[in-house]
Amino acid sequence: MRPLSADDMRQALREVAQQLERAGVQGRLYVAGGAAMALAYDAERLTRDIDAAITHGHNAVIEAVRAVARARGWPSTWLNEQAMFHMPQVPDRHSQVVFDHLALQVAVASPAHMLAMKARAARAQDVADVVRLLRRCGLTSADEVDDLVEAVYPGDRLSPRQRRWIEDVIAYAGHSPAPDADPPEAGGGT
Repeated sequence: MRPLSADDMRQALREVAQQLERAGVQGRLYVAGGAAMALAYDAERLTRDIDAAITHGHNAVIEAVRAVARARGWPSTWLNEQAMFHMPQVPDRHSQVVFDHLALQVAVASPAHMLAMKARAARAQDVADVVRLLRRCGLTSADEVDDLVEAVYPGDRLSPRQRRWIEDVIAYAGHSPAPDADPPEAGGGT
């Protein structure tokens, strides 16, 4: 399956909504990861799948996702809940609805929640997303990011490796000396 654009995802979500509407069911999704970036924060971003928590109409949404996968020749995991265990338990009061249909509402994680998730993951593939999210959140230091992580994941702080990685990303982004540095490598997860 080729990477998905925001338009690909919206069309597939429309098809899921149509399936749900025919079944008389309403579904709700909370989306994070690359799909959230593409749908709300970076229209050029591509992703392999939609990482989502299905917050309403779970079984019907799963059935509709599988029907859309069959019709499109996609894997049934094009929308999946695998990242749900890495999502914050603190309610995201600033999530943004990016798709609103009678039968399906899709909200994406707020920039603060996305930044906290990506800072904890500390993956080299997330550098561009983290730079964009730092700017959206107006954060310029590792201390600010660490405080954000603790607010979104109470009792959790950046590990020394995650902190070094976020410092490197901030430097790379031009928020501190060394704006011409190479993109940071993965800093190690928790």
